Amino acid sequence: MKQNILKIFTLISALLLTLTSCDDYLDLQPKDSLIQQDFWKNKEQVKAALAGCYASMNQSAFTDRVLKWGELRADMVAPFTASGNDVNLMKNYMVPTNNLSDWRSFYATINYCNLVLKFADGAQANDLSFTEQELKTFKAEALTIRSLVYLILVKNFKEVPLVLTATSDNQVDFYVEKNTEQEILTQIITDLESAVEDLNLSYADPRYDKGRMTKGGALAILADTYLWNEQYDDCLSACTRINNLNKYELVNGAEWFNSLFIEGNSVEGIFELQFDDIAATVRNAFYWANPDFIAFDGIQSLYHEGGINDVRGLTSTFDDFLFVFKYTGLDRTGRYRGNNDFYNNFIFYRYADIKLMEAEAYILSTTQQDLQKAYDLINEVHQRAASNIVDPNINEPFLLEALLLERQKEFAFEGKRWHDLLRFAKRNNFQRQDLILNLVDFKAGDEDYDQILSFFSNTESYYLPIYQDELNRNHNLVQNPYYEN
Repeated sequence: MKQNILKIFTLISALLLTLTSCDDYLDLQPKDSLIQQDFWKNKEQVKAALAGCYASMNQSAFTDRVLKWGELRADMVAPFTASGNDVNLMKNYMVPTNNLSDWRSFYATINYCNLVLKFADGAQANDLSFTEQELKTFKAEALTIRSLVYLILVKNFKEVPLVLTATSDNQVDFYVEKNTEQEILTQIITDLESAVEDLNLSYADPRYDKGRMTKGGALAILADTYLWNEQYDDCLSACTRINNLNKYELVNGAEWFNSLFIEGNSVEGIFELQFDDIAATVRNAFYWANPDFIAFDGIQSLYHEGGINDVRGLTSTFDDFLFVFKYTGLDRTGRYRGNNDFYNNFIFYRYADIKLMEAEAYILSTTQQDLQKAYDLINEVHQRAASNIVDPNINEPFLLEALLLERQKEFAFEGKRWHDLLRFAKRNNFQRQDLILNLVDFKAGDEDYDQILSFFSNTESYYLPIYQDELNRNHNLVQNPYYEN
């Protein structure tokens, strides 16, 4: 099995033993000796602390939510054994006591990043072997991880507290108010533009090259942020900078399943959390013997459009029983993995995503619109998987539909579908709210159609509630509007 990227640092065990969770607001208040200043004395300790930033994401409390927030309210999964909070999220029936809106694991990661940013300089001053460039790279990695986490939070809550100071002593205000979406996105952009200059382009070991933040990783998050913020020219610039790295390419269609989801760390991968042996998130969600979720009934036709087989379809993304084969399959003959063989990496960004973000920006840019380039990019992703071409209907509405369809097929069950639908729907003051309302037909029967329609009709419901425990601890927090009553 692959070795976990987080094991590369010799002090990681000591770090994780002391980075225990806490019950205070945002998981901020210090409770262990590691975060005190007497820990930060040399380069190896900073390495260990940085490893803790990655380790904190590699927890089911974090990755479960990334997956479920990105998939359950959309149209790709159906419940199999799922119940309770999961099913309520699928119906967009969220209340503040549903623990799926608990963000503590995300703020734990943010705080670990803030600790590196606060104390790394002192360690470098104390350790003659700790070079200035190493310091800059470590801090750039922490900034990039923090930016990714804040982007995830913005997509799901819209407004959250923007905490940029490490809580290593009692001088920090633990009870902070929410910041606006724009304030957070501006901070993300500022941090990433700074970080990309100091990050490494690559590492010799593929596990490090894909499992640590590099220039490509920071630029991918930056492109995603610009796209979410409707800064299309800036998104194009970020995509161009990734292309100019000359580092990534699409894997061959015949190797799509094996390279991306069996072996991992392919030439297409940009940032992948390195899972080792048992990846609890995908095992619990999709394990074929007793999955929480299966693919929606009708997925076969999605990948068999016009009678053309798509290599991303049967025994790649799903199987004949509608199990999610992307994470449970062993090979394309239809064999399954065993219960202890869930070692998929958790892929945040790969090059196909960059191609399709670039296409979206070319369609929507008012100054650099190029529909032919957009078509060519969509078709490039499509044709590596299918023998036909995308219908060459070069107009903006058609290309947007073709793009959304291609993203649906390419990134099925990767935690992106809901955010794709929301990003398309919310433009021009929710001009395409129909993309969300159409989900009701997929999710509701005659007996609950009106109820589920009401859950999806208010655009403020598309963002999650602040978890009630957080409101109880911090009276400076204000509940998101839809959930105030």
